[in-house]
Amino acid sequence: MNYSFAKDDVEIPSFSRRDLYIIFVAGLVSASLGLFLANPVSPSFDLAILLNSVTILSMTFATGLFSFLTAGLLFSSHASRLYLLRRINEVGAKRAFQIRVLHTFVITSFFTIVLTIIAFLRPIILDRYPMSFSHFAFLASVLGASLIVSVSLASIASSLASITDDSRLCVVLGSASTIMIAAIAGWSFEPNPFRYSLTRNIALLSPHNIVRALAVQLSGYQFESANEMVRYVGFAVSAEGLAVALLTLSSISIALLIAGQRVLAKNFTRWTILEGMIPSHEIWSTSVSAKKLQEITRIRRSLRLQRGLTTLIVGTLLVSVMIGGSMNSNHLVNSTTIVHYQSPEDGERILVGSWIIFDVDVRPPYPGLFNQLFFDCDIENWGNASATLSFYYGILEMNSTEFDSLEESSRLELVSSWLNQTSENCGGFGIGENLEGSYGSYVCVLKVISDVDPSEKSYIEAALLIIQEGL
Repeated sequence: MNYSFAKDDVEIPSFSRRDLYIIFVAGLVSASLGLFLANPVSPSFDLAILLNSVTILSMTFATGLFSFLTAGLLFSSHASRLYLLRRINEVGAKRAFQIRVLHTFVITSFFTIVLTIIAFLRPIILDRYPMSFSHFAFLASVLGASLIVSVSLASIASSLASITDDSRLCVVLGSASTIMIAAIAGWSFEPNPFRYSLTRNIALLSPHNIVRALAVQLSGYQFESANEMVRYVGFAVSAEGLAVALLTLSSISIALLIAGQRVLAKNFTRWTILEGMIPSHEIWSTSVSAKKLQEITRIRRSLRLQRGLTTLIVGTLLVSVMIGGSMNSNHLVNSTTIVHYQSPEDGERILVGSWIIFDVDVRPPYPGLFNQLFFDCDIENWGNASATLSFYYGILEMNSTEFDSLEESSRLELVSSWLNQTSENCGGFGIGENLEGSYGSYVCVLKVISDVDPSEKSYIEAALLIIQEGL
């Protein structure tokens, strides 16, 4: 087939030097985001080296810059179009697309391998870990997880590059998508992001969270509790849940690859007609016949429509994800926030010397979250109590009958204390308990004792609040 801006007698290389320079710089920028922004886990924790390294790598997946820029240049730069024209003419659009996707895989995988090794060497270079073979015990787990997610993201990036036929638009849409999804699914620079909280049940929507969970699963490490996993990983995940996330990500990648291959065949028909198609601004000569000018106008309109629809679809999906994430968070707040007891607006009298006991029926936790129970006391005034008081309070897994049956000394041993408080330095106190998956009968108890006369019968005025929340 004859095409006007690629000569049959000129051998077009697979990669242009310019494109490789840009990819190299993008790699440095992406690596720097993780290496300099990630905060390390304490070396005393068994899984610290895995979490430190995978946190660095997850940031590159959260931004998506390297994957989408690499794919954009390999499919849409001027040199890449020339290369693809020749390859499509030789082996067909399907085969040429597969070869170019393979090139994207190779470059992104090489970047992932290098960054993983650097992530493991970094704490040794900075003298945070002693040099030992045990330091690299989790290298295979992190590398395997990162390569799996890297290949999936590269597949999506290659398809988007082909569909947009514009490297800049590919980077903008791709990076905006990964950053926004990561933010909605819980993105934290902390190595132990306990604050994922309400986004935890949708954490595996994002590739940057999938790589964290997959690295832990491949390592075979067993956390002592789900709460500990949430503390260090950001969310609790089962092997089944991770398998569903990987299957979904793979399905999206395969579907987009099929679409990308078909679109590349359509792009080929444009490239062979439009003389001097320059990706940076795509200006074509108008000093042609009226018939060809009409054809050029038609193709340019089709190209704008293709890019516009792609932008609209991606934008609609992102807006839908944002709205869905916001609705999910609001739903969880409403579903998991339960007020078990609240004092009247003007407070209430708390008798000195007597136990105040509240039976609390903790409801089952919302799927994917834990229960957290708070018992707060806001002291409004000292009433007619003595100058110095001590407060004993707690949340206990029992009912009021069981608590009443305990000896006084046993009761005091089970609760927290706030001793020798005066009206000048006492504004209130509280206690919170993370119950993980526990629910059922609990009691919130409070006793105020006069330090001057333990048998004193007086009162203070305070506002009490017992509330259950999802965590």
